[in-house]
Amino acid sequence: MDRILLLMAAQGYPQADAALRSARENAASPARVSYGLSLQDEPDENAHSAMRALGSVQFLCPGFSSWTDMEALWQGEGYVLIAHPAMTFTKNWDMQLLRALRQCRRDSVFSTVLTGYLPRPQDPVDAVCPVAAESFDAQGQLVFQRGTPLRYATSPLRSAFLHPDFCFAPAAFFREMQQEEAPLFLAAFRRKWEIYTLHRPVIHISDDMPLLPCQLPQETDTSLSRFEKRFGLRLATRQLSAMARQGVFTADLTFPTHVPYVVRGQEALRELMSRWGKVSPLCVTAYLSLPMDGPNMHEQYICWFGYLSRLKNLSLLCYGDGESTRKIMPMLPNVLEYKRRYGLPVEGEIPAEETMNYMKLSKPFILAQSREKFLNHSHYVWINFGYLRYPVYERAAIDWANVCHDKIMLSMVEGVPDVSMLVVPDAMLLTLCREIAALCESELNSRGHLPMETELWLMLIKEHRDWFELIDMPGNRELLTLTMMSREEEAHVYS
Repeated sequence: MDRILLLMAAQGYPQADAALRSARENAASPARVSYGLSLQDEPDENAHSAMRALGSVQFLCPGFSSWTDMEALWQGEGYVLIAHPAMTFTKNWDMQLLRALRQCRRDSVFSTVLTGYLPRPQDPVDAVCPVAAESFDAQGQLVFQRGTPLRYATSPLRSAFLHPDFCFAPAAFFREMQQEEAPLFLAAFRRKWEIYTLHRPVIHISDDMPLLPCQLPQETDTSLSRFEKRFGLRLATRQLSAMARQGVFTADLTFPTHVPYVVRGQEALRELMSRWGKVSPLCVTAYLSLPMDGPNMHEQYICWFGYLSRLKNLSLLCYGDGESTRKIMPMLPNVLEYKRRYGLPVEGEIPAEETMNYMKLSKPFILAQSREKFLNHSHYVWINFGYLRYPVYERAAIDWANVCHDKIMLSMVEGVPDVSMLVVPDAMLLTLCREIAALCESELNSRGHLPMETELWLMLIKEHRDWFELIDMPGNRELLTLTMMSREEEAHVYS
């Protein structure tokens, strides 16, 4: 039997108890799992009783961290799982982790490690995310973020970075890391350990798992150069590739997926039930060449648009110009050339630094232009070009009745309008455009510049609250999830 040592650091045993019991109760073979705890508070009698009930438990008090205390708590187990007190485990998690590790070995000649950001309750989809690079901070440290959720992934995905709060590997890996200094992902690479992101969400976490920025080595050696070449980074010059920012190291930033048959059946049934709906929205977006770069790379936007354009049950129109049109035509045939007159009516040239904000203010006017060309729709929906950032089943049913009402539908995130998606009834679109044009002209005359997009929509909501149906959402770019099957509805194949 492959034995697993579950290592966890906590202030005291009560903070770790729920996660430990979840691990034991849901293990396919509870006898294979032993526990090592790094505690700050000395366990009392109740804690000792709870530990005896778990089975094989070792603890250190005061402990340091799971990584530091591993050698002292290890009793010869073949595998080690670094866990967190906020975790909950699904049925047969131990077998699933061992199986995933074996899958990695088929693709790698080296020993392998599983890691990643685990799914949280507030995430729109139930999927593990790779540890991805976001940027470099003012001190030159590497800042991390959640990469592309590995929804429906067929196997673990090769990764560059480790998450210290969730790591599963043979015990030999953790013993070797005892001799290394941070960052451990470089040490793992140097010692020929392949890092993979777990593809199946067999463990969840109730709280966020933020990663501290990482201080990178100042001296460049052979292993660092090989790491940079392998994963498309230039650490010395602070350059990140789209692959590093997504955490997906393939040329097109995608990975093999397989939608479970039970999910396909659910979607077919939902599509049948919503086929006779009374709303017929047209979704509109734009991909334009701007003088200033956006917050993400072009390769990322093209990848994200691919998720959106493949949806069969979504009528989508995209505006492009020049080179951008040539890039998106193979992905979506319904592309029109954008002209300046389609945007917010403003006299004179727009300064380069204001072009991005001008295009954001122009969203309702581009919708109005689309209405002139396609009059037979009940609603006109703006969706940002890079809106959808994870794989979706291409035949997913979309129940537009959930967002297409008789008012303008807009999501709010912590009191701030999220205009990445905007649903406007046909009857209100021209009125909305006239009001925006008047507000922008007033701001331009009084302040000498156009309002920022968020500022404009807050003014509109304040002056015309009865026009809007506002709905609070946990994050940006999540309004479309209201039209799709929720996490709770989706029959999960891992439970």
